[in-house]
Amino acid sequence: MFVFTMWQSMRRSGTHIKRLLDTYPMLSNAAIYGGLYTLAEFSQQTMKSNLTTHSHPIDMSSVKRYAVMGCVVFPPILTKWYHWLETAFPCTSPRVVVKKLVLDQFLLTPWVVAIFYVGMAALEGKKGADLLTELKQKGITTFILDCCYWLPVQYLNFKFVPAWLRVTYIGVTTFIWLNVLCYIKSLPTTSNSKMIICSEIETVKE
Repeated sequence: MFVFTMWQSMRRSGTHIKRLLDTYPMLSNAAIYGGLYTLAEFSQQTMKSNLTTHSHPIDMSSVKRYAVMGCVVFPPILTKWYHWLETAFPCTSPRVVVKKLVLDQFLLTPWVVAIFYVGMAALEGKKGADLLTELKQKGITTFILDCCYWLPVQYLNFKFVPAWLRVTYIGVTTFIWLNVLCYIKSLPTTSNSKMIICSEIETVKE
């Protein structure tokens, strides 16, 4: 009975959230992505501090930058993109789903990665060539990890997750990915960013 009650509650919540998304797509996405971006940076800083011998206070200026990117920059882009994608490819056949996944991953994602790094650099006060420094050093690594994560996640989404649970599923999986993104962003820039990333991962494992 308890499991059934929880299932019914989750289903009603999913339906209510979907109604809000359909009625106010831009505002809903701003609230959702803004919250996820902000919470992900906060949790990433907290976890990173707990894994080191010295605790560090939360960098609220960084949290605010993520809030701006999540609330203002990405919602209009993602709302327009997914509206076009669903309108252009309304069918849910396996062939169409694969086409949507490929377009989403290889047409939109490179631009999202570029906008993220350049936008964050601008919010940090960087100018000129410095706006592209982090993108050049971390952009390819970020895109590869994005592909490795989102392609199977989205395949499972379209293949197995029921429609009423997709909002929750995407919310959880997006939060996990944003933690990874925040972690990569927090790594120092260097002449060999891949070496730094590998070094940091090994340190966490130890």
